[in-house]
Amino acid sequence: METILVPLSRPDQAAILSTFILPVARGERARVILLHIHPPRFGGENEHNGGDAESENAAAWLDEAARLFEDVDVRVQVVQRMANSVAGGIRDAVAEFKPDLLALSWRRPGPDEEDEDVTLGDLLLDVPCDLVVWRGNYAAPPPHRVLIPSAGGPNVTLGFRFAEDFHRAYGSRVVLLTVLSKDADEAAVQAARSALEARAHTLLAETSIPPDAVAYEVVRAASPEAGILQMATPEHADVVIIGASREGVIHRIRFGEIPEKVAARARIPVLVVKRPLPRRTTLFRKAWDAIAAITPNLTEAEKIEVYREGRRNARTTRDFITMIALSTVIATLGLMLNAPAVIIGAMLIAPLMGAIIAMGLGVVQGDARLMKLGMQTTAWGVLVTLAVSFGMELMLPFNDLTSEILARSSPNLLDLGVALAAGAAGAYALARKNVSSSLPGVAIAVALIPPLAATGMALALGAWSIALGAGLLFLTNLVGIVAMSSWVFLTMGFQPQYGRRERMRLFSRSARGILVMILLISIPLAVVTVQQLDQQRMQEAIKQSLHAEMGVLPDVALRDWSYKVVDGTVQLELEVESEEPLSHNDVGTLQEKLADRLGQPVEITLKIIPVIRLQPVYPEVDQK
Repeated sequence: METILVPLSRPDQAAILSTFILPVARGERARVILLHIHPPRFGGENEHNGGDAESENAAAWLDEAARLFEDVDVRVQVVQRMANSVAGGIRDAVAEFKPDLLALSWRRPGPDEEDEDVTLGDLLLDVPCDLVVWRGNYAAPPPHRVLIPSAGGPNVTLGFRFAEDFHRAYGSRVVLLTVLSKDADEAAVQAARSALEARAHTLLAETSIPPDAVAYEVVRAASPEAGILQMATPEHADVVIIGASREGVIHRIRFGEIPEKVAARARIPVLVVKRPLPRRTTLFRKAWDAIAAITPNLTEAEKIEVYREGRRNARTTRDFITMIALSTVIATLGLMLNAPAVIIGAMLIAPLMGAIIAMGLGVVQGDARLMKLGMQTTAWGVLVTLAVSFGMELMLPFNDLTSEILARSSPNLLDLGVALAAGAAGAYALARKNVSSSLPGVAIAVALIPPLAATGMALALGAWSIALGAGLLFLTNLVGIVAMSSWVFLTMGFQPQYGRRERMRLFSRSARGILVMILLISIPLAVVTVQQLDQQRMQEAIKQSLHAEMGVLPDVALRDWSYKVVDGTVQLELEVESEEPLSHNDVGTLQEKLADRLGQPVEITLKIIPVIRLQPVYPEVDQK
């Protein structure tokens, strides 16, 4: 470790240096960069030279902090930077100085102060270096007893490295901790202790900590954080070093936000450490990190408000039934009239989207009651839509399968992609009030009521294949919205309560069920997609062949054509205009050439429209 970057925003933060950062710098023989970031002052020359009052005031206490390191022969550099955001300034400094360790602090407020509106996740920046975040009070004593919870993650190695520096400076002892469930028997406890000792043996081989300076603890508790907090007391330790490996969403759901909970509730200082992600990461992990980087974490107050809104949308109210019925009437009339604008109007007023997104929220929180409300409301919406569209088709004298109905009878994998994207957009718009105006556009994109209305109309007409296709489109939209809304809510910090195991089980079962449903739906969608692609390729091949070979028929113009494939034979119906009768040989030649081009037998049915073309006649001009 050659360089340690320490961002400081207040003078009192420098108090942690002598206790925690200074021993690490001495033990690693590292250079320390003290970084102070302040916003730019616009409208004056100080914007360019950084000589404003804030930077001048910071210079005094930064120099005082630097002397702590200089007094023990640690190289130190003081740097001031202007940036619009602290996080952006820190990232820029990391890119410039390329430190081996970034040390941040997360202040614990006093009893009369409000907590800072920042989560630990906001501080756990994805930077290409080791990271440590300190939280505790500023009068923390030297850490003579270091508690390191270990579950086999990669960050325990970095934790032991800090513990080694503390051991050199203070003679610190290490307590290595593993937490088991409350119902773990003695055999499980002994096995965990043996695994802990074996893990410590490997770690100690890489440090100068003597084996007799390490103790082992195995505790049973209701949750991992509860077991850690049980030991994170002044009676057992002076500091907790805990890893935050950011193993992704499943890790967070299974274990909860353990580092943040421990840091917020522990009665002793906490060091949260995180190693950088390896360069070789999976495509899934890269995609997850990209999504997490652009998805905001909601505060607890925002989560409560989103949950309340989801509950309101999930209720089966009189207004819900009324709006579903009216939107179905409009959609059915639009399908009968073959009017896309009318169908879009039905999509806008349909309230079904909110109930389905509420189901996604219930899934991610393992909330059986919310899921039940969402499913009941969705079921009522489906029944009302089918009943109204079925009845209108029977009563009104419009019994044709229009192109708008047929367009909803052959869903493919692209429709599943639309449903997934719409589910993500709907969940995001629900959670972020500043973009809630986008919800009508989401409703138009995913089109829930029109395929249901088409299903009811097709059932009334006895068109079973059309009804099956339109019903599959609705089911595709339903599952896609639930799946992606759940995923987006996960990225925003929603999760089942760890202590309530029934919620964890419900989430696990629901997540697996959604995955199975997507896979099952994808099978017929894939079949239809392949059929449509084959049909498209065949149409293009026939079109090109006809334009190339119609030249063998003199004075013949192609007006229209259609085809179907029966037992491997392409049956073509051609409608042509001709000035002269066509011979059998001419048509036979055309048939042979088309068969050669398509590589399949061709059967032609030719409809000939006689045409008489008259030469222009010019009126005689009387010349005198």
